[in-house]
Amino acid sequence: MRELFLTGATGRLGRTVQREFSKEWNIHPCSGSGGEDLTATEPSDIVPEQIDFVLNCAAVSSRGGCIKDSVTAFRLNTLWPQKLASFCAETNRRLVHISTDLVYAGGIPPYTEKSPAVPRSLYGWTKLLGDIAVQRRNPNACIVRTSILVGEAGAKMTTFSEDILSGRATHFHVDCFRNHTDINALARFLSHCLYSSRSGLILAAAPYAMSRAAYAYSLLQRDINLIHAPHDIPHDLTLRPSEVIE
Repeated sequence: MRELFLTGATGRLGRTVQREFSKEWNIHPCSGSGGEDLTATEPSDIVPEQIDFVLNCAAVSSRGGCIKDSVTAFRLNTLWPQKLASFCAETNRRLVHISTDLVYAGGIPPYTEKSPAVPRSLYGWTKLLGDIAVQRRNPNACIVRTSILVGEAGAKMTTFSEDILSGRATHFHVDCFRNHTDINALARFLSHCLYSSRSGLILAAAPYAMSRAAYAYSLLQRDINLIHAPHDIPHDLTLRPSEVIE
């Protein structure tokens, strides 16, 4: 088995990666809830010597969390990827870093790898700066930019579909379009991505976009509460992914 160092191991994608990778990878999980403070840690102190592959899923990923603790968000979303990219470049380890469609403003879709990124949120800016740092510090690293995640994750932070089916989400935006991407299929793609030699930015998401309201209706098949998205949320983040996840 190949050795993988996984950050953000208890998050939505981290949990899914561990489940999907269990037969082919020997995973060394790392997470803040597991006692590791990545914002005050050097990669050389926590990455085992036998590791050949690193998958960075760690992030402060909620708008509210970033606003509540902007310092931690900047350290984890921007500075940690920068340090990890430098470490992997210096030690010849394969790095795959997870990014988000929320780095785009939502005004000129569909977005591709060549589209300009101008975030409209603190979360988006911290992630974009982290992406830029990874590209500059480690040109051989792969940055996988995806969209809103759906499907069963089994983590403390739930996916959009889990929120819908559990009743936690009760009102849905009619004017917010995204490529609702199956989290399990994305995890399987990441396994292939780690094995490959691809570098730079990759857009990996579901092949088409729909509004959050339309997606909710497709799951519930009943009348739902419709609302308009706030002005600070990008309205159309339709991606034209080079890697279709389905």
